[in-house]
Amino acid sequence: MSVWFVQRGDEQLGPLKPAELLALVRDGSVVAETKIRKDDSNWFTASEVGGLFEAARRPTIEHYCPSCNVRVNQPPTHCPECGKDLERTKTRIIENSIAQTKRPSDSPSSGPSNSAKRWLQKKIRRDKK
Repeated sequence: MSVWFVQRGDEQLGPLKPAELLALVRDGSVVAETKIRKDDSNWFTASEVGGLFEAARRPTIEHYCPSCNVRVNQPPTHCPECGKDLERTKTRIIENSIAQTKRPSDSPSSGPSNSAKRWLQKKIRRDKK
């Protein structure tokens, strides 16, 4: 799996998993002008990563233990709180947004599309079967 690095002044954050990079985009820590790099490549601006800001806006699914409501990984998994092995979980669709005022000019600002939301809802229904 690829890892990412983020440059902040003289310091470097990383290695980061792709999900961690998306979280930094969502909370506004990484903006279009932020210098990032993948693995050991050269530094470039975050706006040069095709689809990064769009991916950060897409809705995601969170999974919860049906017994104790603790957030868990996608099933099959093990609940760290109550110790149960889980084949199914409670799910919730999370609407993501980016906490920044400047957006890359090539990115739509309307947020996740309805088709992405419908796809996630169908995925949840399939997973429950």
